[in-house]
Parts: sequence; structure tokens; C-alpha cells
Amino acid sequence: MSNNFEEKDWNPLVELLRNEVQEYGGLYNLLERQQDEIFSRDPELVLKTNSEIESYMSEMGGLREQREAVVRDMARGCGADEEEPLSKLIVHFPDFMQPMLQALVDEINHMIRRTRQKARQNFMLLSRTMEINHETMQKLQPENYNRTYTKKGRVGVKTKLPTRYQAFV
Repeated sequence: MSNNFEEKDWNPLVELLRNEVQEYGGLYNLLERQQDEIFSRDPELVLKTNSEIESYMSEMGGLREQREAVVRDMARGCGADEEEPLSKLIVHFPDFMQPMLQALVDEINHMIRRTRQKARQNFMLLSRTMEINHETMQKLQPENYNRTYTKKGRVGVKTKLPTRYQAFV
């Protein structure tokens, strides 16, 4: 069942997979930097890095779409369902290519898990930081804070602080 593809077919895919691994590494490094900035309590740098992360993720989305299009074309080429994941199509590649492709797929999946975990950590750190900041401000100026509930049942805060400070409360 293997050897449905030739080098000209799989070479672009291998290059895209390698780029994707590299880009996930870059995103992870940005998230690491953001975490360091959260710990150093530098909101301007956190926001700047957050913008970089969003931009980076957008670029990565284009790379992923490009890889998915190549995989769909390859699936059509070997008579498989276009929605088959690459991991299911590996058997259609030459035997000597299969371990490398599997390793690249595994590495991408590993990087996705690491990146999501780091993003969740950063989100929790930022959430907790905002909560602590709000509690501190409420203790310092209790007359400026009113706790109410939103339509969804969450605690809402009405504050008399200038608009530019409300984002950090």
C-alpha cells in the first residue's frame, strides 16, 4: 500500500511540517517571554508581547492551512478521504519516509500541547493578577467600587476610575 508518493510529492509536505514545528517553537518562546513579563509585573511589555503572540498565531494559521491543503491534495491523489489526517496517510508514503513523517507529526502534536499548556498558565497568571489588583484597589478605595451581578450571574464591578484604568481592574 506504500509508495503512492514520489519525492516531488512529499518534499513540500516535509518542508511545511518542519516549518510548523519551528513556528510552534517560536510561539512557545513568545509565551515564555510573556510569562517572564507577567512575573516582572510589566503590563506594557505583557500587552506588547500579547500583540506579537496574536500576530504570530495568525501567521501560523496560514502555515497550517497551507499544510492542510497539501495533505488534502495528497489524500485525493491516493484515493483516501480528503479529511483523513496526515497520520492516517503515512502508510501511503515510501517505507523509509514513514518514520520521519510520523516523528514530525508527533513533534507538532507535542508542541501544540506544550503551547496550549503555557497559554493556559499565562491566562491563569493574568487572571489572578487582575483579581489581586482589583482587590487591592477595592481595599484602597472602597467608595469607588460597587459589586453587582451581570445578566449571566457573574460578579460585575462598577467603578468610578477613569476609563484607561478600568481595563486593569
